Amino acid sequence: MNTVDNQLPFVFRASNINKIDEHNVRVDRKFTDINLNGVDLSGTDLSYIRLNEAQLMDAGLKENHLSCNLENNNNLEGFDFSNANLSLAVLRGANLKGANFCLAILRRIDLQQANLQEAILSGSILRGADLREANLSDAFLLGTNLTHAILNNANLSNAHLLGANLSNADFSGATVENARFGWNTGISNRTKVELQLRGAIFED
Repeated sequence: MNTVDNQLPFVFRASNINKIDEHNVRVDRKFTDINLNGVDLSGTDLSYIRLNEAQLMDAGLKENHLSCNLENNNNLEGFDFSNANLSLAVLRGANLKGANFCLAILRRIDLQQANLQEAILSGSILRGADLREANLSDAFLLGTNLTHAILNNANLSNAHLLGANLSNADFSGATVENARFGWNTGISNRTKVELQLRGAIFED
């Protein structure tokens, strides 16, 4: 495991740590298997950064553009991603229990099999997100944009989805027992009945 030297926090505080070569092509920066515990990354542009298996405990990540790969990272429980842009990020299988994604931009994010139990996703944009087999039990998705989201076999038991945009969202095989819906955009009466038969609660 690499460790953070004294200069690394300064590097990450730069407004954009990516490099542009002479052909104006953005070059991937790899910081794999690195310890970033406690480093303030707030406001940093982390586009195209690879942080596979990086340790990010207590790292500041508010309001980042984080189009990166964090696959296999198991140290993200309770993280504050509020207002961050994680579009196209790979968080497959990550432990994100209780993480705060309030108002985050999560377009086409890969959250397959991720643990999002009790996570706060209210007001976030999950358009086209891959949430297959994700654990969203007790999660808060109030007013969340789930347009075209893939929720096949996801666990949404006791989740709160009031006011969420469910246009073209795929709930095939999802567990929705005691999940609370209501005032949802883009949901057909047929889908509503199907979800109710599987234990969902509609409050409107």
